[in-house]
Order: sequence, then structure tokens, then C-alpha cells
Amino acid sequence: MSVRKSVPMGPEDVTTLERMHAPASPERQALTQLTGQELGANASDAEILAALVRVGREAVTQQVAATGYAAWAAEMDDEDRAYRAARRGWDRGDEVDAGTSA
Repeated sequence: MSVRKSVPMGPEDVTTLERMHAPASPERQALTQLTGQELGANASDAEILAALVRVGREAVTQQVAATGYAAWAAEMDDEDRAYRAARRGWDRGDEVDAGTSA
């Protein structure tokens, strides 16, 4: 079990959180766009922070997937690319004869 230390919010974090309490603020509108959900007019700090954590988690997950995909694609050789191209044709129902399309 790891011990986690509490990290205090910095002044910029506090200012941003304060701005997010105003439903018409650009920060709150951006959060609404990113989450696809509008927070209530009287959203608590906890609700706002939870939405920020969700947005951050999703961004990190997307970055990990993109990085993993890029690494996988970079490792592919010509034979791998040829197989994937042929496989796409097979999946579409294309006829393949001796490595060439009919």
C-alpha cells in the first residue's frame, strides 16, 4: 500500500475553481463542452473538481491510446502492412488471387 501525500492547490488552481462557479464563465463553459454535461448553478467545489478529474482522466486515456497506437504502427514492417491491406480487402469481401485483387 502506498502512502499518498496531499498536494495543496496553488493560487492559479484556486482562481480557476472560483471562476468555474460562475455558470457563464469561459472556464465553466469549456468544462461543459468537454464533459458534455452542464453542472448545476450551485455546483460545489467537489462537483467541479470531479468533472475536472473526469476530463483529465479521459485526456490521459486518449493520449495513452494514441501513443500506444503510434508505437505499434511504427513497429510494423512491410509484411505487416501488406497483410493488413489484404485483410481489409478480405473483410470487405474482395477476391484475392495469388496476392493480387481480382
